[in-house]
Amino acid sequence: MTMNRPAYKIDRQRPGSDLAGESAAALAAASIAFRPTDPAYADRLLTNAIQLFQFAETYKGKYSDSITDARSYYNSWSGYTDELAWSAAWLHKATGNTTYLAKAESYYQGLDRHWTQNWDNKSYGTAVLLAQTTRKSRYRSDVENWLDFWSDSSGAGVTYTSGGLAWLDRWGSLRYSANTAFIAGVYADTVNDKSDRYSEFAEDQVDYLLGENPRNFSYLVGFGNTYAKNPHHRAASGTPNPTDANPNRHILYGALVGGPTAANDFAYTDRRTDYIANEVALDYNAGLTGALARLYDPSGGQPLTDAQLDALPGISVLP
Repeated sequence: MTMNRPAYKIDRQRPGSDLAGESAAALAAASIAFRPTDPAYADRLLTNAIQLFQFAETYKGKYSDSITDARSYYNSWSGYTDELAWSAAWLHKATGNTTYLAKAESYYQGLDRHWTQNWDNKSYGTAVLLAQTTRKSRYRSDVENWLDFWSDSSGAGVTYTSGGLAWLDRWGSLRYSANTAFIAGVYADTVNDKSDRYSEFAEDQVDYLLGENPRNFSYLVGFGNTYAKNPHHRAASGTPNPTDANPNRHILYGALVGGPTAANDFAYTDRRTDYIANEVALDYNAGLTGALARLYDPSGGQPLTDAQLDALPGISVLP
C-alpha cells in the first residue's frame, strides 16, 4: 500500500473523550479477565484505564472534531457522553470504587430502542452494566423496552425478514443483529430473560447468520458448506485492485460479512465490489464473537484439531 498512512493523536488541545473513554473501558474490562491469572498485568491495564478515563473526563471533546479526517468515515455522531458512562461503568466493575458508579449513572442518558450497540454508541451495553450492578428499575426498563422491540417479530418491533433476521440497516445489517444478540444473551444470563425471550432471540440470530436461513447460506467466511467467499478485504482479494472482478484468492476465515442490504433474505450477492453487503470490520465480529462464546456453554462442541485446521481449504502448511 503505497499511499500516505498518517498517524493521528488526541491531546489536551485536541481532545477526544470518546476515543480515550472507549480505550479506558477496553482496558478496564481486560483487567477483569486477566486478574485471576496475571494480576501484575491486570494492574498495569487498570492503571492505564484509570489514567485514560481521567484524561477523557478532564479534557472533554469529540475525537472527530480533533481528528477531522475521521468525520467522513467514523464521525462521532453520539458524542462522548456515552463513552464516559461506558468507561466509568467498567472501571466500577474493575475496582469496586463507587465513585465510578456514580459517574456512570450521571453520564448515562437513556436508550433509543430503534437502534443498538455499535462502534459509535455504547449506551446499550452501559445500561446492561448498570442494570447488573444497581438492579434499578430505570435501567431494567430501558434495556427491556429496547430488547422487547428487537425480539418482537410481529411487525410492531424492528423489521424482520421472512426467514427470521432482525434487520435494522442496509449497511452491515448482520453486525447489528449480532451485537444485539450478544447483549441480549448477557442480559438474559445476568438480569432477566422474560421466559427465555431474550436468550432465544440471541440464539436465533446467530443461527441465522451461520446458515439457518432460507438461502441455507453462511455469512461467516469459511464456516458451513456454502458460505460467503468474497468479502471486501484487500489481503483476502489477493489483488492490489479491489475492483477486480475475479474471486478472492484467499479465505478470510471467521469474518462476518455485512449481509442482506434490504429486509429480504435474498437481498445479498457474494461480490467483493458490493462493499455495503460484503464489508468486514472489527465491529462486525466483536458482538458475534461474544455471542458465540456464550452459546458454547449450553451447546458444547469441539475445537478443530491441528490436523483438521491444516486440512482446511486454502491453508498451506510450511514444511
